[in-house]
Amino acid sequence: MEISLELASQHFSKYAIAELLHYLNRSKWEQKYNKHQLKVELWAVGIWVREAGIISYQDLACFIRETTLLKASGLRVEKRLPNLFLVQGVQKSKYAVVRQNNHFRCECMLYQCRDNRLRTELPQLFEALNRKIFCHHTVAAYLSSKNQ
Repeated sequence: MEISLELASQHFSKYAIAELLHYLNRSKWEQKYNKHQLKVELWAVGIWVREAGIISYQDLACFIRETTLLKASGLRVEKRLPNLFLVQGVQKSKYAVVRQNNHFRCECMLYQCRDNRLRTELPQLFEALNRKIFCHHTVAAYLSSKNQ
């Protein structure tokens, strides 16, 4: 499977795969290898890591959901208009998140990458994410809107 470098760097770098393997309590590979030696291929059924076996897109989706929620829980959110939120960021001090028909959209690179590429380049992961595009900023805005 071929995906863009942008999508690959966000979700399938050796660092990201090593974190995912730790999340799944799969660490036997570390006895012989380090994260820089991981060989990763995307298959239709999942992510093949030569040193650790196959990881399902469902497992990756669970990892993305949990890490996104953890990142979102510590972010400051300002509600500017009924459908406009400013959410604390790292690369920028604040990101604009807009709610449209109960769907939240963000201007950050991660959200834009997922929104532009996930459906077409990796539909298996898109399906595993319940056909939802999100980032930690959109989740923070969503949680903030539920608390008001």
